[in-house]
Amino acid sequence: MKNAEAGLQLEVQRQLGRCLLRLQQYERLLKAMVAGMAVAGPPEQLQAVNDRQTVSIRNRTLGTLVGMFTEQNLTAASADMPVEPGEDTGTNGQSSDASWASTRFTIAMSSDCHAETKAGLVELVTLRNDLVHHLIERFDISDEDGCRAATVHLESCYKKIDGHLQRLKTWASSLAESQKLASSYMQSKAFEDMFIHGINPDGSVCWPRSSIVECLRNAEAACQADGWTPLHAAIRFISKEHRDQMPSRYGCRTWRQVLKQSEQFDVRSVSGSSGVIGQTWYRSCAKPFGQRQYDTPV
Repeated sequence: MKNAEAGLQLEVQRQLGRCLLRLQQYERLLKAMVAGMAVAGPPEQLQAVNDRQTVSIRNRTLGTLVGMFTEQNLTAASADMPVEPGEDTGTNGQSSDASWASTRFTIAMSSDCHAETKAGLVELVTLRNDLVHHLIERFDISDEDGCRAATVHLESCYKKIDGHLQRLKTWASSLAESQKLASSYMQSKAFEDMFIHGINPDGSVCWPRSSIVECLRNAEAACQADGWTPLHAAIRFISKEHRDQMPSRYGCRTWRQVLKQSEQFDVRSVSGSSGVIGQTWYRSCAKPFGQRQYDTPV
């Protein structure tokens, strides 16, 4: 073999190796993104869920990864993009009382850009398969002309692969920033109030899942007599266990207002003798809204 031909063949090998290394970098980053862009499960198990997803896609081909990515994580945005329930909203057999959390990040773009991006990713998969399986079928690298043609082709391929990688890095950087912001919000008082205590950002309260209603139910289980719970005993019980649970936190002035406004309890008043303050009793109510029993005198 002539020295010139040997040198050209080494250049083909170098160019091919450079392309394949770039493709491996692309696949590695894409796997990390696909594994982490949608996670669902009990809050304390989300990291374990993400780890399992990472393992499950470890040996997926680039074609499979691109299919998952375009199907699940790329979307054509509209002015008012509807929020549709995904397959991860279920509890996967968990009790309805169990905590369940899900996060999903998507990359939105115009319809034209979306179609162009999908086509470009399909082209990348075809390019990868061609390099891995068909390069020496297309180019005869036993002679100088074939080597030169292969080199030109591989230089073009590298530019395309690198362009895809740089775009993926941009998406990954935006994803990391979004996840950082989401994590910061999930550690904020506003998130704790909404997710844990049932207090929405606008000050309204989701009473059925609010912490103060849960405290009243716990007090009811501990303090009830003949199916009814004295409110003063419940207040003492709650103040020992949960000092932060106060009516004012939920926009109410009194505990009686919490009982009535939450619509989760029957309430009755026991009149006191002259000069003696009456007592308020309550019990959990299973009646539909609008059929609660309030302030029944005894």
